[in-house]
Amino acid sequence: MENSSLIETLGISSDPEHIPDQDPIHETNNETQLHKKPDVSKERIVRSALKLFAERGFFETRIPEISAHAKVGVGTLYRHFRNKDHLFNEAFRISVQEFSEFLDRSTSKNLSPKEQFFDFWKGLGLFSQGKFDQLIMIERNLTSYILDEESAKDALILKEKISEYFAPAENDQNLRLLYPSLILGSFTGILRYHRIQENNIDPSLLEQSAEMLWEGFSKVGQSPLTKKKEKQIKKA
Repeated sequence: MENSSLIETLGISSDPEHIPDQDPIHETNNETQLHKKPDVSKERIVRSALKLFAERGFFETRIPEISAHAKVGVGTLYRHFRNKDHLFNEAFRISVQEFSEFLDRSTSKNLSPKEQFFDFWKGLGLFSQGKFDQLIMIERNLTSYILDEESAKDALILKEKISEYFAPAENDQNLRLLYPSLILGSFTGILRYHRIQENNIDPSLLEQSAEMLWEGFSKVGQSPLTKKKEKQIKKA
């Protein structure tokens, strides 16, 4: 991953493109339009669902609100998705897939545990610059009971992948699966605060936060003897 600043701005917008939705009855017989239109509508619906689910949560988001934000009719939405649960889970899986693919492309290999942690933290900053809603969607619902079987399986795979980047206590499976929620919750909490207050964030603040988190994570797997030696060194 490039050695650039973790993140510079959060001027992020995930509004769908303002492409007028067309009802099938008004479409021409142009074969290209018939093939492209459903994909465009579905993508726009998913973008709007991601934004509203991320901002309001599952229960406070309603189907008519999603269709209005996506600028499509409710009937168009139901042609693509059976119900809100179906739409929610597809939006969640898309978010997980995009994030997982980003990690595969962007994170470095053969690093020390600390270097892996900071590389992963930097990756969160880069991913959030363009896909803040996806990151919030993942963080808020990684262990949600709303997830269907397929989504829950994808969530588990992602949690295991995240743990590989910064889990000092390799033999403790329970802690390994807890780390993703801790790290994503910490990161998105910082972004939420600064998005509301200033719509930007000082890169040094993210770096300091990473140092604090690593300091805590790195002590989890240490034996009492190791901790005792560290205290003796500090006193000396």
